[in-house]
Amino acid sequence: MDIIERFNDDEVYYADREYLSNSSLKLLKESPTKFDLWRKDKWKQSSTSAFDVGRALHARFLEGKTNYIAWEGQRRGNDYKQFCAENPQTIALTKNDYHIVEGMYDKLTKVDDVDKIMGLSYTPEVPGIMDYHTAQGNIVKLKGKADALSWNGVDNYLVDLKTTKDDMHKWKRNAFFNYAQQAFLYKTIFNVDKFYFLVVQKSFPYEVGIYEAGDTFLERGEQELENSINLYEKLFINGEYKPYSADFDII
Repeated sequence: MDIIERFNDDEVYYADREYLSNSSLKLLKESPTKFDLWRKDKWKQSSTSAFDVGRALHARFLEGKTNYIAWEGQRRGNDYKQFCAENPQTIALTKNDYHIVEGMYDKLTKVDDVDKIMGLSYTPEVPGIMDYHTAQGNIVKLKGKADALSWNGVDNYLVDLKTTKDDMHKWKRNAFFNYAQQAFLYKTIFNVDKFYFLVVQKSFPYEVGIYEAGDTFLERGEQELENSINLYEKLFINGEYKPYSADFDII
């Protein structure tokens, strides 16, 4: 079984440490120490309610799977931990988060432009890989998992579903700093002409935005990806990472 076929399984995809993803490269820039521990499988990002709301909506809207329930009480305590251990495929959301997911899903299914951007057909959760060749001659293996690879009768393109607590104007301002690298990386991995963000607000009336990654946005993403790869090369290929060091500077 080749790597792409194995990466269809989410557990295999997210457990893999050989291929770097957009999220792991963002972690590297945030904290090389956390990145190093993540690579050694000694640290993992803890689940949050915001993350679980996003996972639940992705499954419901993109894959037609209802993999979540409304949990009575708080997301802590022995009963909650036991339920999660016994039902690893089910997301236990607070009642409020449950209704947020339902509200976002309902809005997405009623907006005509959403139906149009998803295309005549689409394939959800599509894995892809690529080799990044550095200026020093190293090869860095990269991976991505597209939310939706869509087809409109003429073109193949990507649609990435995002949830946000912000209004659409603020989301667009922040997107340059948060998502440019992802857009360029995914557009390159999947060799598509266009990349769209489908954004839905996590509060009533669940406003929706559809944004194409433009040339300036993608150029920023290309530079961010190069910077991320250069940092990885410097620290973990050339061996300059020092786990026990201090940040020493003049301020």
